[in-house]
Amino acid sequence: MKQLLYSALAIAALGFGISSCDTEVETIDIQDLYTYDAQYYQNLRDWKATPHEISYAYYASWSNTQAPTSWGERLLGLPDSMDIVNLWTDIPTPEKYPVAYEDMVFCQKMKGTRFVMHGDASHFHHTFWYRDENFNIDKTRVIDLYNDRSKEALQAYARWAVDTVVRCGLDGVDFDYEGWDNNSMTIVAQECDKYFGPEGPWPEKLFIIDWFGGAPGGCDDYCDYFIRQAYTWQIGFQTGSGGRPMEKTVLCESTGAESADGGVNGARVRDYAAWEPETGHKGGFGAYYMDYNYKSKSGIPYKEFREAIQIQNPAINK
Repeated sequence: MKQLLYSALAIAALGFGISSCDTEVETIDIQDLYTYDAQYYQNLRDWKATPHEISYAYYASWSNTQAPTSWGERLLGLPDSMDIVNLWTDIPTPEKYPVAYEDMVFCQKMKGTRFVMHGDASHFHHTFWYRDENFNIDKTRVIDLYNDRSKEALQAYARWAVDTVVRCGLDGVDFDYEGWDNNSMTIVAQECDKYFGPEGPWPEKLFIIDWFGGAPGGCDDYCDYFIRQAYTWQIGFQTGSGGRPMEKTVLCESTGAESADGGVNGARVRDYAAWEPETGHKGGFGAYYMDYNYKSKSGIPYKEFREAIQIQNPAINK
């Protein structure tokens, strides 16, 4: 298993909230971007490299335009302390999204933020060039998952995702499980593990599965995180792991347009950040999707999400 094991000290610390950097890593009262020194960014990267409950968000506004005029459309405008961003709608490339691509690279190198592509595993409406085990592309052979759901096709889909992650400089993939079955998801997980697993060439890459209504079995050993999705905050406060390991489960709140004012103001992200199981710890908290919280009625961009990060991992001030 790839994840770092919590030490006894780290587990004990959960009762008081896992500590972040030695200096405050997320300022709440922020209206514009600040310029920080090298030590700030080093502290940020060091903290994100330690075992802790993560923050996770689906974020799509970065792909609205090639020439953004609002920080609400910039990856660089996201909270510094957030751990993983699901790119949701597309992938930043220098050709298609030059600003977003530069932002992503800066956040990866300076802030330690990780970015994952969204692999829609739910409807099989995917057509792609076949890739062999060495990622050689055969442009005479097209795989259409809608018509071909064989083991070979599913393995080829996994290799397509791995190849995309590596070629585009991403940090991993999040497969949307809805509509799939355990067997199909397990085939994809096992194939990705050949490359992203501890024995693979890119063990630092993330393999994530998100789910809503039912979680896949058979993938626990291959998965870094299971993201419990939420499409409406009106379903109430949900903390179940769907039978998956709680320490790998990230509990998401809906903060998108479907949540109306609740989404704009972060709905219950702070409650999810504060919640802990009776024993052990959760994987973290998240938001689907966090774009609307940029417009928090407080006037502070992402105010509630920033507060949730601090609630879950309080900063130590010395």
